[in-house]
Amino acid sequence: MVSITATKIRDNSRDPSSVVGLGRAFQGFLISYPTVGRGMVIFREPTGHRMVTTPVRRVLGEFGEPDIYVETDNSVYRLRVRSGVLPADRAKAASK
Repeated sequence: MVSITATKIRDNSRDPSSVVGLGRAFQGFLISYPTVGRGMVIFREPTGHRMVTTPVRRVLGEFGEPDIYVETDNSVYRLRVRSGVLPADRAKAASK
């Protein structure tokens, strides 16, 4: 789990009302690295609401870089990593 700031930077949907959130940044936790073909799941701070995107088309950038760009069916997001892997995930990774 990684703490991120996500910003919607492009909207590909056909719904004109969906551009309202364009450029708005929000903080949350990325549960796992985005995978092509699956929706991206982010738990938003401080509310804890779960945000699930449409399926991911492509991911630009490598895990460990400060910014990762994720294109979904409807949008493009910039994910800015705010901190490293949380301690529980570090312990789990070390035990493997």
